[in-house]
Amino acid sequence: MTSVQRSMQILEAFDSNNRNLSLSDLVKTTGLNRSAVQRFLYTLESLGYLKKDQSTKRFGLTPKVMSLGYNYLKGERLVEIATPLLLEARKRTGNAVYLGTLYETDIIYLVRLPQRFLLLESTLPGRRVPAFCSGRAILAHLPDQEVEDLLRRSSMEKITPFTIVDIKGNMDEVDKARKQGYVISSQEQLIGEIAISSAVVGRTGTPLAAVYVSVNFSEWSIEKIKAELVPVVIEVAGSIGAQF
Repeated sequence: MTSVQRSMQILEAFDSNNRNLSLSDLVKTTGLNRSAVQRFLYTLESLGYLKKDQSTKRFGLTPKVMSLGYNYLKGERLVEIATPLLLEARKRTGNAVYLGTLYETDIIYLVRLPQRFLLLESTLPGRRVPAFCSGRAILAHLPDQEVEDLLRRSSMEKITPFTIVDIKGNMDEVDKARKQGYVISSQEQLIGEIAISSAVVGRTGTPLAAVYVSVNFSEWSIEKIKAELVPVVIEVAGSIGAQF
């Protein structure tokens, strides 16, 4: 079990900010000793999950890693059921539509349907964003104690000048989401973006995910959002949840 854990530490060290890492980088990032890192690198390279640049001696992930994500998404019933409904929602709203689920203290996007191609990152599933400011629709369906515990475990740092980072402020927003059944988050994750979300809730009351619609701050007023987009987000989230 320890070997598996350490192997995952090595793989998880490679992220959008650390695409290519040296042996020394990995020792520093993982906290493992040099000889252990060398052994795990050899194994992961032999299995085809890492490749080594012979000129720089730095390591990087290989396309084989993608097969793990593909197998998860293809076998995930939530994604299968949600995708056609999300496609229809994008057509109806003319805006970007996402599906995200809570994992640890983050929201992980499982499906991302951009309005138009702007950045490669905006199209890729698997992106993690902090749940304290991005997952309130889901948090609204959890007990207060669980929400407070998640907030205390989160690194609540300002992403933009508008990000709410204190526990009371976030608890107030979660309570508002409980009463409304949806969340409107203005420029908390990205300047110029308003995100509208509603939770996908199964028959037992368990929040499974959230549906998001992202719009341009300069093009949409809050009144227009409430009139035209909120009903769509709530309807789509409800249609998905009704099948669980």
